[in-house]
Amino acid sequence: MRLTFAALLLGAGLTPVIATASQPNGPWLNEQQHVSLEGFMSNAQLYEQLAGVARRSGGVLSLEQTGTSGEGRPIWLARLGKPDNPAVMIITQQHGNEPHGTEAALDLIRKLASGGSFSEQVLANLQVLFIPRVNPDGTALATRGNVDFSTPQTTASCLRADGSLDPSKLDQGLGANVTAYTTEDGPRQWSYDINRYHWPDWSQSTQVLCNPGLADQAHFNPSQNPVPEALAVRSAYDRYQPMWMVDVHNQNPAVVLDDADPQANRPGRQVTASIAWPTNAEVAQDAVDLSKQMALVMKKRSMQIGHMEISNYYYQRPDGSIRRGGGEPGIARNAYALLASESLAKGAEGPLGGSILMEITGLNSRGQKSIGMLRNNVREMLEALLVASADGSLLTQDPAEADHLLRPGQEVDEPLPNPHDE
Repeated sequence: MRLTFAALLLGAGLTPVIATASQPNGPWLNEQQHVSLEGFMSNAQLYEQLAGVARRSGGVLSLEQTGTSGEGRPIWLARLGKPDNPAVMIITQQHGNEPHGTEAALDLIRKLASGGSFSEQVLANLQVLFIPRVNPDGTALATRGNVDFSTPQTTASCLRADGSLDPSKLDQGLGANVTAYTTEDGPRQWSYDINRYHWPDWSQSTQVLCNPGLADQAHFNPSQNPVPEALAVRSAYDRYQPMWMVDVHNQNPAVVLDDADPQANRPGRQVTASIAWPTNAEVAQDAVDLSKQMALVMKKRSMQIGHMEISNYYYQRPDGSIRRGGGEPGIARNAYALLASESLAKGAEGPLGGSILMEITGLNSRGQKSIGMLRNNVREMLEALLVASADGSLLTQDPAEADHLLRPGQEVDEPLPNPHDE
């Protein structure tokens, strides 16, 4: 059945599985519940699992270290498929406290490495690359950022609304690209948010441009991006030049808007995942279109499954405005589309530049009892994308459909209550 995904997704007669009369069930959080991370793999467990799959794969899976974290942990790249096939790339857990994508990536690595019709079709046509844990240090500490706590703590910006420099605000610090880590018995600490440090040209980063007088400090050196985990991803990208990239995260609670098209989402239901494509204005239209085609394949697979609610990640706020998503070049979904756009402008042959953010509902919404369901949701959508990429049907999607099928959700301040308690 896996080989029929593309036909199911792309056929004109697609019929979503929507059960509008049912109440949602599941592992709803309550005030007394302790949310545990024990159901997720530690760094040692992930390394052991990857090594075991590689050992048993008969050479199908190869592992290479694409970088080293700030604390010296290896950042592994898992590679499957023929080296001369077009490459695609999946990265997960840039934020150490967002673990579902790593679990799904390992499931998919196992499936591709074990043979069978799905594996044969995909690996006959693609080289599939995974970085299943970009942030091992943050994972060990369960913090969003890495653990370089020497990060400058100021949040001033030197940019005007039009993106130009404001000379009166130079040398004021890092900008808003840090993340807080708070211990129970210690002060608030700041570290780098890795997903803001994939700048195609670090010397043109906001951090460097806003701080010309601090260039002698490591954090502001125009020749050296200070975030080794981001450099590890960039190293893999530069080596393999993937056709597309998916970056998997966890998101805060959201609900489907009441005016949503019921053929795409059930109004009022909790969003289970969201997808976004590049928003930087300099990204080539071909790269944006490929990104939307990727999003459509994943969205349509979710509609076939029936219990998933996939929205656009740019949520509607309570006041009705839309959070449009950052266009900053350092954000991964923008950075790698921009790098591909540069290659396309120089005459590189497409398709190239697909880059999407995939946000899965996290533990603060559903609790640890949903680990399996959420992990499978990620795997199902990634499987569908791999099949459509392998057989070429990805490119038959109409990018204009993305704006209709992937509408914004409504962000909420706390998890939805259990409907059975109402």
